[in-house]
Amino acid sequence: MGLGVLLRNVLLARRPLYGLAEWAGRFEPPLLGLAGQAPQYFNDDRVGRCLDALFRADRATLMTEIVVHAVEEFDLDLNQLNNDSTTVTFTGEYARADGKPARGRPTHRIIQGHNKDFRPDLKQLLFILTTTADGAVPIFSHVDHGNTSDDTTHIRTWESLRKLTGTADFRYVADCKLCTVQNLSYIATHGGRFVTVIPATWRE
Repeated sequence: MGLGVLLRNVLLARRPLYGLAEWAGRFEPPLLGLAGQAPQYFNDDRVGRCLDALFRADRATLMTEIVVHAVEEFDLDLNQLNNDSTTVTFTGEYARADGKPARGRPTHRIIQGHNKDFRPDLKQLLFILTTTADGAVPIFSHVDHGNTSDDTTHIRTWESLRKLTGTADFRYVADCKLCTVQNLSYIATHGGRFVTVIPATWRE
């Protein structure tokens, strides 16, 4: 329930954790998916414990189950999938976010890289999202180290989409970072289709 409240807050208001209880208190509990629980009890400590539980969970299986349910419930067309990435910018040191395993789970490095917010002085993570062309519904996402180059993420993303959809015969649409010999050859030789932009620097 705590994660449900947090998700609604992210979508509607983007209030920080310390302001979550105040924000939630403005709504009737059923509107937040709560059955009798008082929203003001969802303080940052409780929501933090919910996030800890999510970190320990099998998130890949959870994501797959959510996507499969959404595809079936809303009869989503998966013939074209659109991929893009952005950087999530952080302020502060984040010295412990070094990519080493935590509690037996892999983590990512919050580190400087090619910042799409034009803040090369700040650290970041890379966030990759794939949506359906049918309704722009998120169908797959993952986070990578902040200094990861976009062009190295496409083969792994495409393979994940192939497993998720059960076929290679979908149109994969992405920007010019997809346009490398390695990426395009891999998708083509595995029966896939793609649409991309050829960069002005193309020499391959």
